Amino acid sequence: MTVGTKVRGDRTVGAVAAAASTAALACGVCCVLPLAIPATMLGSVGGILAWFGNAHRWITPIAIIAVVAGWLWVACQSWRSGKRPASSTLLIMVFATAMVALAYLWPMLEGPVAEMLRP
Repeated sequence: MTVGTKVRGDRTVGAVAAAASTAALACGVCCVLPLAIPATMLGSVGGILAWFGNAHRWITPIAIIAVVAGWLWVACQSWRSGKRPASSTLLIMVFATAMVALAYLWPMLEGPVAEMLRP
């Protein structure tokens, strides 16, 4: 066997190995992941939603404190600079306040909302 034949054989083996690994990767990405990801996501999201459902009692007061602190920060910065806050800042703070109010009132609203959504 000559040296040129051995080098050509090594390149062929390398090319076949690269093609096989690329095919395996493509098959994994195109065939296996679309079947595995939905099941994984459903299991993960279900657990996260259950955790948030149980955490409502202690997350809501933390959110209320955070929104009140945000309003105080905006007021303090406005007072220090002598300028009115940007309308986008006020809009975001109003949205945050509305979401916290909805979270606070949710235990009272949950029953009627679930009743309206039933067929």
